[in-house]
Amino acid sequence: MRTRNFAVMAAAVVLAGLLAACGGGKNGGSAPGIVIDESNQTKADSVIEVKAKNFEFDQTEYRVKTGAVKFHFVSEEGVHGIRIPKTGIELRDGQTVTVTFENPGEYEIVCNIPCGTGHSKMFAKLIVEA
Repeated sequence: MRTRNFAVMAAAVVLAGLLAACGGGKNGGSAPGIVIDESNQTKADSVIEVKAKNFEFDQTEYRVKTGAVKFHFVSEEGVHGIRIPKTGIELRDGQTVTVTFENPGEYEIVCNIPCGTGHSKMFAKLIVEA
């Protein structure tokens, strides 16, 4: 009985460690130089509205300057969401998040909800400039 309890406790400790190492948060962690404020209390230097419809975004490129950027996502037709890999940004229809980019860079914006036959071609580019 003691061995079984020890094994369960050991497994729980390992699982907790793995979740902590992976970030465990809903946005999956962000790259160095990117700070996410889900409470949107940070004053944004600029606002970007990303709109989606079957099977495209309203722009192929979104350009912002380094600093605080408020992202707002709207799904105008169909059911879509966005994910920006390596940033921790993940939004569903109507959601907003403020992100501070400390460094310039380029990121891909993808639809993260399987939305039909054009889903695999649904992407845009986010360019963060100095």
